[in-house]
Amino acid sequence: MANLRRTLTLAGIGALSLAFVAVWQSPRQGAVPAERAPTLHAFYAPPVEQVRTDRLEEGETLTSLLSRASITGADLADLLLTVREVRNPRFLRPGIEVTVRRWVASGQPRAVEIRLNPDTTVKLVRSDAGWNPEVVQTKTQLDTIFASGTIGEGENLYNSIANDDRLGLPASERDGLVSQFAYVFQYSLDFSRDIQPGDSYRLAYERDARPDGTARSRRILAAEVKSQGKPYTAIYYQPKGASGGYYDAAGKPLKRGISLYPIDYVRITSRFSWRRYHPILGIFRAHFGTDFGASVGTPAKATADGTVVSAGWAGGYGRMVVLRLWNGFTLRYGHLSRFASGIRPGRKVLQGQVIAYTGNTGLSTGPHLHYEIRDAGGRPMDLKKANLPPSGALDRSALRAFRALAAERMALLDQVEARQGPHLAAQDAGPSSRAPSRQKAGERGTATE
Repeated sequence: MANLRRTLTLAGIGALSLAFVAVWQSPRQGAVPAERAPTLHAFYAPPVEQVRTDRLEEGETLTSLLSRASITGADLADLLLTVREVRNPRFLRPGIEVTVRRWVASGQPRAVEIRLNPDTTVKLVRSDAGWNPEVVQTKTQLDTIFASGTIGEGENLYNSIANDDRLGLPASERDGLVSQFAYVFQYSLDFSRDIQPGDSYRLAYERDARPDGTARSRRILAAEVKSQGKPYTAIYYQPKGASGGYYDAAGKPLKRGISLYPIDYVRITSRFSWRRYHPILGIFRAHFGTDFGASVGTPAKATADGTVVSAGWAGGYGRMVVLRLWNGFTLRYGHLSRFASGIRPGRKVLQGQVIAYTGNTGLSTGPHLHYEIRDAGGRPMDLKKANLPPSGALDRSALRAFRALAAERMALLDQVEARQGPHLAAQDAGPSSRAPSRQKAGERGTATE
């Protein structure tokens, strides 16, 4: 009897197993197409937290801002004590963003985020034990941008790049790209005079991009401008044990002992001339420099290493700084609003160092910088025609390494021809369009997508 019961039990288990397998497999045999499958209707899920972001106003304290965001009493006192562990609230600058997160159910603050700058945020999370601080660095992603274009009628390099929003970069990033482009070619091209309609440009540009599209750092890897049919090439290279710089296709340094631009890329309002009508004096007389239109307070930089000869009032020049260079040349910066800290006679300055700020002093009809160069004999020189000495020539070993790198960098530029306008390397399809992976600066292939 027991054996019969055991047999019937096993037979029942076997039958159930076969039925289960049949049921399990049947949906696969008669599966409903995806477009006919039943769907779950949309439903509303209420948020679990409420988010509010405020900006620190001029003259406002963090205490008043948090009070404005309804953090008061013991919560406010504890929060301020915790903030002081990582940053003194008294030194927070106007304009920083403070975000308060609250639980919707209880209305209690859950977390506070203080964005000190684009790269650093102080996060404070509330727990039963109080506020827990954490300093968070904004994550960036290394990418490469390819850009190319042709200067149209009535355009210049600035609006050709800065107004091209096809890539979707923030306006500040496009402005930064133009400034760096002008910086690279500052010794060989006058962008207000040399660039004409029909001229073209192409470049490969590397940056550490933040999530909001702005860049923590940026560098042009390779660029080319065709001005009136003549190509001007710039390739970034860092020799072993030295600082990096830009070189032409033959390996000659673009950097000269004296730069053409004392301020960042802006418009030129008046040029060197032996006979120019003076708008204030009402007479024709020589204009021995170049005038750069710029708002009051724009930083003016030393265009070469030198020593301050004078910094003070100089008649029609207004406030002026005069620098003497290693070769006896002198540089004059006129119509300044003020001098940079520490600029006084005898002070040595480096190329690129801020020495003063543009203004409207002396015989001036509007805010601008008057910039001129004179040779060792005191004779004025037209910057465009001056034969300025190069600096940082490569030795034989570095030149061989540069030529290997230059071939790869020019290959990056060749990718631009296939696709007009700015775009990310990652947008290019196929392995042949991908940029080389990044290695150490100065080695072969420092671009990435």
